[in-house]
Amino acid sequence: MAITVAVGNRLETRHLISNRVQIENFDVEIIDAGPAPAPIFPAMVTTRPYDVGELTLGNFIIAKDSGVKLLGLPIFPNLFFPLTGVTINKKSRIETPKDLEGKRIGVPLGFSSNPAVWLRSVLASEYDVNLETITWVEGENDSLAGVSYIKPAAFLREKTTDLEQKLIDGEIDALVVAGGNATLDNSVKFLVEDPYPLIKQYNAKNNRFPINTLMVIKEESHQSNPGLAEAVCRSMDRATEIYMTEEPDDAIHQGLQVGILRKLKLFPRNQGLEIHGASVEELINSLYKTGSIQHNWALEDLFV
Repeated sequence: MAITVAVGNRLETRHLISNRVQIENFDVEIIDAGPAPAPIFPAMVTTRPYDVGELTLGNFIIAKDSGVKLLGLPIFPNLFFPLTGVTINKKSRIETPKDLEGKRIGVPLGFSSNPAVWLRSVLASEYDVNLETITWVEGENDSLAGVSYIKPAAFLREKTTDLEQKLIDGEIDALVVAGGNATLDNSVKFLVEDPYPLIKQYNAKNNRFPINTLMVIKEESHQSNPGLAEAVCRSMDRATEIYMTEEPDDAIHQGLQVGILRKLKLFPRNQGLEIHGASVEELINSLYKTGSIQHNWALEDLFV
């Protein structure tokens, strides 16, 4: 039976779907998860229907901590900067990230979704925001639904529906998604209109860049298919090389312009833990400090 690999049809992973790049020495069926891989995230941490798949970094760490049998591959198709996805109501009196203290922030895919956990990490480490003063308003979808994960009691949480309308109406002050604004209504605006100076500052200070997605493999698929993980990594190294070389300057990578990222020397960016390990460790440390995971994981215990 063919090994199944599910990825989003964009960025470097689209070269697997188009068959321009192949995973060699294995009978592989590539599953097109759509223009973004978000629809497969809940299944990747519950029923795990695919041998290899794309998953957000935050969901992977929390699911692994909760006992889900996955291993990370050192392949990170999608990077992002958490503040680019924050849209605010113009009447909320929010001018800077620090002003999010005491506010109501909508998190459409849940308190523990990747945009939410990365936002908390950056707000605390870079802007000294007291996260426990914020009310985190969850939408009806939970990217970790079906996983028995920790829900830290120290944080204020609510659940509701139609977060975009509540942002427009001022019932919440801000809304966070992975990149780009949530609504085009004239009552809202980006928290950060020009994120590139902040990105440059963040990278200069930390020498890393936040991760949106990585590729994961089921533990039993790794054990029963020696060499599969390495074959996937080799193919993705090639797909990444093509993507980084051919992508035009006016292309968008998770809400960020490729040409500007090139000028900031954040693009191209190779795969591997040598490049991205510090970002993984940052999120592990943040999740551990906020009580969202039980274990302060080492990279060698998370990755093949």
